[in-house]
Amino acid sequence: MFNYNISYRKAWKAKQKAITIEYGDWDESYAVLPSWLKHMQNHSPGSYYQICDDDFVVGNTVSREHRQFHRVFWTFGQCKEAFKYCKPIIQVDGTFMYGKYRGTLLIATTQDGNSHVLPLAFAVVEGETLTAWSWFLAHLREHVTDKDGICLISDRHASIKSAVANEALGWQPPHAYHVYCVRHIASNFNHKFKNGKQKEMLKKLGNISYLTYIISYITYVIFYANLTNVDNLLCAGYTPCKHIFDRNFDKFCELSPPVKAWIGKISKEKWTMAYDKEGRRYGHMTTNLSECVNKVFKGCRNVPITALVKSTYSRCRKYFVDRGRQAQREIRDGQIYCSHVMKKLRENQEKACSHIVRTYDIQRTIFEVEEAFDPMTQRGGHKWAVNLNERYCQCGQFTTYHYPCSHIIAACGTVSINFYQYIDVVYTNDYILRAYSAQWWPLGNDDAIVPSDEPWTLVPDPSFIRDKKGRPRSTRLRNEMDWREPSQSRYKCGRCGTVGHNWRNCPLQSQQGSC
Repeated sequence: MFNYNISYRKAWKAKQKAITIEYGDWDESYAVLPSWLKHMQNHSPGSYYQICDDDFVVGNTVSREHRQFHRVFWTFGQCKEAFKYCKPIIQVDGTFMYGKYRGTLLIATTQDGNSHVLPLAFAVVEGETLTAWSWFLAHLREHVTDKDGICLISDRHASIKSAVANEALGWQPPHAYHVYCVRHIASNFNHKFKNGKQKEMLKKLGNISYLTYIISYITYVIFYANLTNVDNLLCAGYTPCKHIFDRNFDKFCELSPPVKAWIGKISKEKWTMAYDKEGRRYGHMTTNLSECVNKVFKGCRNVPITALVKSTYSRCRKYFVDRGRQAQREIRDGQIYCSHVMKKLRENQEKACSHIVRTYDIQRTIFEVEEAFDPMTQRGGHKWAVNLNERYCQCGQFTTYHYPCSHIIAACGTVSINFYQYIDVVYTNDYILRAYSAQWWPLGNDDAIVPSDEPWTLVPDPSFIRDKKGRPRSTRLRNEMDWREPSQSRYKCGRCGTVGHNWRNCPLQSQQGSC
């Protein structure tokens, strides 16, 4: 508009000034953080926070008027109460801060029975170090939940593994069971075997992306189709059946001795659905819940620290109101179970109609269920053992997801048993309503916040300030997990509509010019 181009650095600095005008000064935000958290705790019973600070050194003298920010942990009482009625899983992950000061935001996340993500606790720390993760997990166990049998899902970060291994923190069996995100295992694998010989070996399989796919979803995707055909793999579906997994896993290990040695060092209980005997994962094989929360709070990671904490309060409050109302509507409509599981059950009921059931005992509790063979898709025809008394189906889906698979539904239909009795209570609308029934209170105007009675002022760590010249660059190390399939719309010409070039080098442009 003004025929003037500014540098990226100048635009970035202008954005920081705009953020300061809207959300307050960065340094002052640290100063008001203790008083705001205390104000929040007074209005939100059961909430907890802790700020860790260090001596603030000016020159060679320790200032008595200031304390230097180190870490902060906070959680809301409403989220702690809601977790009692959610799936017993917790996913943890860390993501970097964008603003004036560097830092890392740690988030613990869970999911309710209706597949809604629920943040449990937050922390801003100096980085993903062993001490930071140990401190976060210790607070998570002490101030968020003391429930046993929790499935803790994370990546294979060395600091997380070391922190979890500390029995004093309470994340070892039977209190908790630590498992890995398979997407990160795929990333580690590609990083390990990225040499030319391995790639040539993969090319012989027909597609270089096959290895990423098979590792990332090998716990789901135990395939009925030919393992060398990627298109068939994508369409074949998956099953957490153990014996099918073992057969295909052996084929995968035949790629090379180094591949077998590397993947063999990771316990199958840590990353496979087939070896999740108790179904503790509830089908969650990745840390996608935490990734979703990271995206939700992406904009908030660019604002001063007190504004970040405020945003977690306001957004969690909105989650509770919206989801609580949805559960109320479904209960008024007579729906006992949540909409997500009802959709899955309808799909399983449709499949069960074509199954053939054979009874194997006079008590009519043990069955063999045969799937109908579909000549169009070349799928089906498999037989599965079902035991209703032991709540077991050989396919593994019932154990994994905690609601009846099509084979259980078919067996129940044979003996006129209501299959709804086999649905986990976490999927009921009553449980979901209880999870989101906690009362949230408006915190009012910031002028009503009582100033901190501490004799010192909290200040940020000056060594964490972003003061480098030039364009601010991302510190994230990107890998194949960030790759995206090329979209045709990105390479589509706006002049002729042809894919593969843009309007600047369009052949029609040269033809029109010559005319």
